Amino acid sequence: MYWCIIHIKSGNCHDLLRFFNEQQGIHAFLPMMEKWFSGAHTKEYRNILLFPDYLFIKADMSKEHFHQTYQDLFHQISRFAKLLEGEALISMDEEEQRFFERMFDENGVIRHSVGNIINSKLNVESGPLKGMEQQIKKIDRHKRIAYLDYQLLGTRMKAPLEVVNKV
Repeated sequence: MYWCIIHIKSGNCHDLLRFFNEQQGIHAFLPMMEKWFSGAHTKEYRNILLFPDYLFIKADMSKEHFHQTYQDLFHQISRFAKLLEGEALISMDEEEQRFFERMFDENGVIRHSVGNIINSKLNVESGPLKGMEQQIKKIDRHKRIAYLDYQLLGTRMKAPLEVVNKV
């Protein structure tokens, strides 16, 4: 399995998303996460883009085969999309792939986790952050966000976390 990231310069990547999802053995998605919204008439989780202008691709082929197959396509669309290469190469190693497979559901969304803080120690009871308490570096209980000890695309990775009790 090969994971890669494409930077979409134009901000409109739905055609490229549709193209890759029509290909055999490829799943392309815009990474999203659930975010808590609370207003006068609504209290709900909504999906928001995690990395705007980036398209994630999971391919059931090797890196070399992927590049060889889609080399002409990337050359043709170079004006509005770029496969991150060179020093900024974003092709994930196996550990990073396992991390993202654990975090994202089948639709490319990071669902919210639920946990408690007992004696100043976080215990995540459900969701993708369960068992990853040591990687959580900061919690914003008001925004219901956990900041992880992991960086991607120049920003610290975040995930939705609802702390229901603090004892």
